[in-house]
Amino acid sequence: MLKISFFIMMMFVGPYFVQAQEAAVDVSYPKNEIVLETGKGEVALWVEDARANKLLGQTASEEALIPASDIATSFYAYMASSLKQAGYTVVPYSNEIAAGLLVRIRSIHYRSSKEMFRSKVEVTAVIESKRNASNVTKTYQATVEDQFALKASASDNGAMIGKALATVAQACLSDPETIHAAE
Repeated sequence: MLKISFFIMMMFVGPYFVQAQEAAVDVSYPKNEIVLETGKGEVALWVEDARANKLLGQTASEEALIPASDIATSFYAYMASSLKQAGYTVVPYSNEIAAGLLVRIRSIHYRSSKEMFRSKVEVTAVIESKRNASNVTKTYQATVEDQFALKASASDNGAMIGKALATVAQACLSDPETIHAAE
């Protein structure tokens, strides 16, 4: 009787003790830089990860995706490299510099669904930006999607997240009120 009671209790309580599998993902950005108009001047760039939940999403095989490294740092490097390529000088951030640009990563949401012999991945990234010389905060959102045979690999997942972040960075840095006001 005791064994039966224990078995019944584990049927109800057991699922709460099972932890979801986690998979660390390395975010990789597209090789081609953001295409910006050639500019000049200094830009004081700061990027912070303001997401409440650091989980990126869940794969079709129910693995929780977590970043393998700091996303704010890699996103900063990607944006700074793009600005330098366009001719800007990226300087340390200060609230006192009029050409300061504060970027907050608000959300990254990875979704994956599985159909017969393929999977579909959709990633949405949302950022906010504010120039020091302005009282306006702007929000940018981008969604990218792709299909993969069977399931997306770890490198596919990292590339999809990087592509979403690169797309939202392109929108932010191409906005005339964001960077060109710094010249």
